[in-house]
Amino acid sequence: MNAPLSCIIVDDCELDRKSIENEVVNSAVLKLTGSFNNCVEALTFFNSHQPDVVFVDVDMPNINGLEFIKTINDSNAINIIISSHPEYALDGFQLKVFDFILKPLESDRFETCIKRLVDFIQLKNKAEAYDVLFRNEQVVFKDGLSTVNLNAAEILFLEAFGDYTKIVTEKKVHLTLTTLSKFMDCLPQGKFVRIHRSYVIARNKVSRLDTKTVAIGANALPIGKTYHKALKNIFKNGQQFYN
Repeated sequence: MNAPLSCIIVDDCELDRKSIENEVVNSAVLKLTGSFNNCVEALTFFNSHQPDVVFVDVDMPNINGLEFIKTINDSNAINIIISSHPEYALDGFQLKVFDFILKPLESDRFETCIKRLVDFIQLKNKAEAYDVLFRNEQVVFKDGLSTVNLNAAEILFLEAFGDYTKIVTEKKVHLTLTTLSKFMDCLPQGKFVRIHRSYVIARNKVSRLDTKTVAIGANALPIGKTYHKALKNIFKNGQQFYN
């Protein structure tokens, strides 16, 4: 990316808002263009300036963060929720937010989000809007001007980016215009497993598991709390599961 990503912050708590502002100011890839304590003023500014990224709280008076996202969801903005209420996470992902960060905001977690954001944008800029075709165990999609025929056995893991899915192999990374759920439905049954809302892994590529992460090559992927028990059952007779 040549230019920084313009962003706004919407949070009615001044302390939390200042915390996010501090992280944005210290980021080399973000440029703060507005900071608001309510969604009404933020929406007026958004419509005039069309920022690239929106950091928004959920629990706010008058118009809450989820309603705000619904209002702007037809735009190209990337929405990131920062909230102290984990119960809103499902609503957020149904609205295809890019990320859901729990308060209190930690610098490491914010940096991880921004690294994923940069990765997504770089891939998206190279990708062509093209639906994926599934033929037996072949995945067919466009990568720039070329058509890729990828054997499902080459896939290490998949990562969700809203309407897009990142495909990671040992040789290359691709981005396709297909949701992770749709991708999962079309993959060979029994060979892939979901470990997190944002990640699906190839079962035979796992080198190690512990209570929080799955190791695939040099990648350490997070395990969602709701997937932990199922994963432990899947791998208990094969690869070691470290408690």
